[in-house]
Amino acid sequence: MNPVVRSILAVIVGMLVAFVVIALIETLGMRLYPPPPRVNLTDRESLKALVASMPLAAKLCVLLGYTAGSVAGGWVAARLAPRAKMMHAMIVAALLFGAGLMNLMIIPHPAWFAVTSSIIYWLGAWSGASAATAGARAEEAT
Repeated sequence: MNPVVRSILAVIVGMLVAFVVIALIETLGMRLYPPPPRVNLTDRESLKALVASMPLAAKLCVLLGYTAGSVAGGWVAARLAPRAKMMHAMIVAALLFGAGLMNLMIIPHPAWFAVTSSIIYWLGAWSGASAATAGARAEEAT
């Protein structure tokens, strides 16, 4: 396969994996900490009130999703990339960071959450890529 096509696919698949993992964990979090009845999830003011009233454990569940998604997306991108594996994972991190910033602009969150989530994307993707490259080196050594 053409290395450029493979690079693009590595990032796309990494992003898809990240979004699926995040969505699964957020869905689990919403089952553990369901929103109050009659919350309009399409209304900005309702979402703002919902985030403000969420218990800390529910916010931590969202951060867990961001972490797991970033790690998984970074790992997949690095494993699929033909070269510059960490760069591909960091592209996934940058795209997740951008999506996270858009989310923070649409739905106000506490400052600690905004800072933590912004850092998580980078550290998660870096960790995933590090694990993928270490695993690839171990496979090559055997």
